[in-house]
Amino acid sequence: MEATIDKEQIRKALKTLVVQEPDFVKQLLREISEELRPDDEFEQLIQQNFRRFDATFRALA
Repeated sequence: MEATIDKEQIRKALKTLVVQEPDFVKQLLREISEELRPDDEFEQLIQQNFRRFDATFRALA
C-alpha cells in the first residue's frame, strides 16, 4: 500500500518539531549537511591531478 504524503502536514509537523526540539533539529540538519557535502578527499585528489597535468591540458587546448 502506498501512502500519500501531504507536504502541508509535514511542514506543520516540522515547524512543531523545531519549536519543541530545536537541538534535535539542529543536529539533524548538521547530519544532512555532512551527507550532502562532497567528499573532501576526493575533491583534493581531483585538484592534485589537475595541478599535476595542468601543462598537458594547456598544451592540448
